[in-house]
Amino acid sequence: MKTILCTNLYKGIPLQIMEDLRPQGFQFLFPDAQTQEELCQKIVGADYLLAGGRLRITADVLANAGRLRMIQRSGVGLDALDLEAIREKGIPLYVNQGVNAESVAEHALLLMLACLRRLPMIDAQTKSGVWKKQEQGVQTAELCGKTVGLVGMGNVARRLVSLLKPFGVKILYSNLFRESAGYEAENNMTFLTTDEVLRGADIVSLHCALTDETRRLINARSLSGMKDGAILINTARGEIVDAQALAEALRSGKLACAGIDVHEREPIPDRYPLKTADNVILTPHIAGVTADSFRAMMRDAFRNIALFDQGRLDEIEPFRYL
Repeated sequence: MKTILCTNLYKGIPLQIMEDLRPQGFQFLFPDAQTQEELCQKIVGADYLLAGGRLRITADVLANAGRLRMIQRSGVGLDALDLEAIREKGIPLYVNQGVNAESVAEHALLLMLACLRRLPMIDAQTKSGVWKKQEQGVQTAELCGKTVGLVGMGNVARRLVSLLKPFGVKILYSNLFRESAGYEAENNMTFLTTDEVLRGADIVSLHCALTDETRRLINARSLSGMKDGAILINTARGEIVDAQALAEALRSGKLACAGIDVHEREPIPDRYPLKTADNVILTPHIAGVTADSFRAMMRDAFRNIALFDQGRLDEIEPFRYL
């Protein structure tokens, strides 16, 4: 029986979904602990690797992968993968791009609306007996007519553009490549530099990959250039934002609110600076995980593995990265 090593430790309902979708003739292998040392030990017996985003796939890990035939990324980010080491080992890597774009885009929109309407604060006040309709209401705002800045224009951002269209927003965006004139006109979009997007947007939503250039892109300097009272949304990668600088911008009132799904360290530590800010909404890297998206991610991943094992590479769809 072939073995699929899963780098994430799945339990409960997620594990049951995986068992329901597990290809015939395969068994799962899980690390006993979420450590690099454990992964190095367990990969010895793996025929296939289902790579999550927490544990890194490094040269040291691959040095023990004597049986490994293929790596399948469960999500879409590549920052936990040593691509050069994978390339040197000659191990095929498959990434099902866009598989959870809908889920992440909806979560980004949810965070925008929750920040604008100060939803956690209003919820807490209402439950505690505070009922000051006008006073509370005038501290909130609508999305309609706002200027939204998108940093990065991948699958998630493009889906978010579609979700934003009914709200009548103006969109500023930065990206390595410019969209077509027709797409820009249809969606009321303007192509700018990242600094110009940060300066001009009421709401900034991050959708860029984590690279050396984007690491701590949002820092004290860039935050100081944003509009007073702006909102920051991050559903991309935690390391793109300097959490301490963001916490200070929130406490000073420079930013009105932030919605943060991804964090520099996960799970977040006890001394995480954003935990004590009352104008930030934190979620546990959950934007890309719904019952629908998780099932789709696992279905597509296991389909790729089964087809690869059968030698039916031309049926895997154009999802091969390396």
